[in-house]
Amino acid sequence: MEMEKSFYVVTFKPAYAQLLRPRSDAPADEADINTQPVVVALTQGGFGQDIVDEERQAKERFLEYLFFSSDIDLPRTAEVFDEYFKLEHASEFVNLDEEL
Repeated sequence: MEMEKSFYVVTFKPAYAQLLRPRSDAPADEADINTQPVVVALTQGGFGQDIVDEERQAKERFLEYLFFSSDIDLPRTAEVFDEYFKLEHASEFVNLDEEL
């Protein structure tokens, strides 16, 4: 049985770039910090996987991903996520490899 996935677009707010600036050797006026939108997927449903608030789960899991991928240790709460990022539900996801 294939699990259903929810897809979200995470957009970085200026506050995130300001958070990273002390970690960067670049001058403060350079905008070379990677703040491109990211598409994230979260598996929904299935036995033992009832997720009541999938947006909150996506936010907390994204902050966990940041810790493991870039060693940025922010509290894993929806409120902290909202300070640095914007989460939008992707209304449609097309896997071009499967549609051809």
